[in-house]
Amino acid sequence: MTHPLTLTWLGLLALTLIGWRLGHQPGTPLVQPPWLLWAVLLLSAIKGQWVIDRFMGMKNAPWQFRLAVSGWLVAVLCAMTLFLQLPLR
Repeated sequence: MTHPLTLTWLGLLALTLIGWRLGHQPGTPLVQPPWLLWAVLLLSAIKGQWVIDRFMGMKNAPWQFRLAVSGWLVAVLCAMTLFLQLPLR
């Protein structure tokens, strides 16, 4: 149970549970505090970078590959932010 990937997996699981719990706060889904979106997106960014570094093996990859994959993560998170901030009709 001391394998580094096992510890990473447990960390990802813990962050997922924290994000899930934050996203399921009491109250209506349309009335949530503004910090909640940023907290969940920050947890997603941390988890995404962990997956890129540990499971995809990009931690020791050339910087161009790491930049491309991490840039993709940032682009997806930015798109999610824009989409989640649009007013619902």
